[in-house]
Amino acid sequence: MIKHLIALPYELARLPLVLVDKSLSTRLQDGSGPAVVLDRAIGSADKVAGAVLRNRDLAQRGTERITRSDMLATAARLEEDASTRREQARATATAGRQAAARKRKAAQQRAASGLVEADVAETRGKQDAKARAAESAAKKKAAANTRAASRTATAEKGKQRVESAAAVKQKAARNKAKVELDDARKTKQAADEARADAQRLSGLVEAKQQQRKQD
Repeated sequence: MIKHLIALPYELARLPLVLVDKSLSTRLQDGSGPAVVLDRAIGSADKVAGAVLRNRDLAQRGTERITRSDMLATAARLEEDASTRREQARATATAGRQAAARKRKAAQQRAASGLVEADVAETRGKQDAKARAAESAAKKKAAANTRAASRTATAEKGKQRVESAAAVKQKAARNKAKVELDDARKTKQAADEARADAQRLSGLVEAKQQQRKQD
């Protein structure tokens, strides 16, 4: 009873702080900075007053209040840390999604670029194949033309040889015919001359015979 009477002035002195603490507790969350500071101040005052007044209950109340304020402060700090980590995790997730989106976009662009390059390579390959085919066809055609020209030249030379041989044979035949004709003419001429000589000789013989008869 005496302890309570001795502590009464202190209780009256701390009453405004308690009212302020209750007012703050209705407006602020437990563990908020101002509430923790005030709660710890009241607890410290109770603890000191309990020690001075040798009031164990008052000192115990102060100790419990300090402990509770420390726990609330720790919980608030942990909640703040958790909130910070959640924000960091959300930021990391957002950054990861953005990075993944950038990678997907880059991959799509690379794929599109690869398709374009593949189309260009295919077109270039087709053009090269056409060029090689045209070059090969031109070479084959040139070779065929060369072979045809060679065969034509060979045939022409053969024709010329045949024609030349035929011309030589024809000329030889004409020369032979001419020679034979000349020989025939000469033979006929000789025969004519022989007949003429024979006739003259016969005329002379007959004339001599007539002359002998007349003599």
